[in-house]
Amino acid sequence: MVFIFTFSLYTDAQQVPNYTQYLYNMQIINPAYVGSRAELSMSVLSRDQWVGVAGAPVTRTFSVNGRTSMGLGFGATVVNDKIGLSESTNVNIDASYTIVTSEYGRLAVGLKSGITFYSNNLANGITPDNDIYASATGSFPNVGFGTFYYNRKFYVGLSLPYLLETPQFYTQENIDNGKIATNANYFFSTGALFILTEDLLFKPSTMVRYAPNLPISVDINSNFLYKEIIEAGLSYRYENSVSALFALIINEKYRVGYAYDYKLSTLGGNLSSHEIIFHLDLNLNRNSRWLLHNKCYF
Repeated sequence: MVFIFTFSLYTDAQQVPNYTQYLYNMQIINPAYVGSRAELSMSVLSRDQWVGVAGAPVTRTFSVNGRTSMGLGFGATVVNDKIGLSESTNVNIDASYTIVTSEYGRLAVGLKSGITFYSNNLANGITPDNDIYASATGSFPNVGFGTFYYNRKFYVGLSLPYLLETPQFYTQENIDNGKIATNANYFFSTGALFILTEDLLFKPSTMVRYAPNLPISVDINSNFLYKEIIEAGLSYRYENSVSALFALIINEKYRVGYAYDYKLSTLGGNLSSHEIIFHLDLNLNRNSRWLLHNKCYF
């Protein structure tokens, strides 16, 4: 419990939970993504990290977004994150505007705004120095932004989902809800599509996550899509973990995916993680400026 308590105090520098299947949960980290996939997109994700370790991170997310015929996208996300003695729930509204750059190219810019509700039961924590921290509950606002360019075979995105400080573990006298974050998370993501055979597609992708005073995080993913029904692949997070991913796609609308993470650690014990996602895309084939995705690629 000492480890988990210490990690809880450290997570105010993290802000955004880790995901393995981020490609189908992109709205959480980049508001410019809303509206890009379909007229209605929805994702539900559940992640249990370091299974078997008391107080290990548990994350549940829900996201929904849609689009209008004028290039506007709107959506909402809810992220519940528990770790150790702390729990937070982020509720956000996302909006995007998409510009036609070519016949098959689109550039979107997005804004995110919301509020985080938190509860810290730190009074029950044990620290190496036997320090006592007061429990606290509260809320704080946040804003973010992102950009996203994509066509049928390539995408690239850059985002800063939370611009303001996260004072969840600050003492009451040090809380400043309007302060620009010194621990902000920056995300860069990109991926491509290669046709290997008539039935087999290759989907390499990467995501780089940077935050001041923290090690840079780099994900490298290699996914294969067979007959547009079965997707499987491997992922490597630099000096952190390796993952195996599998998904079943039904009628080009429904995706059920599972990821297993094995943490590369010298701590010993079972530090594996499990992640399940359900994703839905509904296209009404309305005439608009949006790039229609007839395949479940990105």
